[in-house]
Amino acid sequence: RDKLLSNYEVLEHIHDIKRRQKRSASKHRSIQRTENLETILLELQGYLKGTPAAKQTPENIRKFLQEISAYELEKAEKLQLLNVAPGSEAALHSLIEECDQRFTGEERQHMVTLVSQFLKPEIQSQQT
Repeated sequence: RDKLLSNYEVLEHIHDIKRRQKRSASKHRSIQRTENLETILLELQGYLKGTPAAKQTPENIRKFLQEISAYELEKAEKLQLLNVAPGSEAALHSLIEECDQRFTGEERQHMVTLVSQFLKPEIQSQQT
C-alpha cells in the first residue's frame, strides 16, 4: 500500500503485532521466522520509544493536524512535523521547504508552539 505512516502509527502497529503473537503463540510457526521478526520488532520498538511518537496520543495528533491545517503544508511536511516534533524554528526550517519564504516569523513560532502543545505534552506541563 502506498501510504505515509507516522512513527506513532508504526509504534501502535508493533504493539498490535505483539498482542496477536501472544494470543497465537502456540500456532504453527517457524522458530527462525519468529526469532527474526521478534528481533526486528524489538529494535524498531526501541528506536520509536526514543522518538516523540512514544508520548503522542491519537487525540493530540488529531488536534495538532486540525490546528496546523491553517498553514499550507504538504502531507509529507505534516508527517515530518509529527515524527520529529521540532522544538525550535531552526528545526522547523529543516523540515519545511522554503520555510522562511512561505511563513512569517510569527507563523513559524505558532507552529513550534502547536508542536509543543500537542506533540510534546511533557514539555507543556513542565512550563506551567
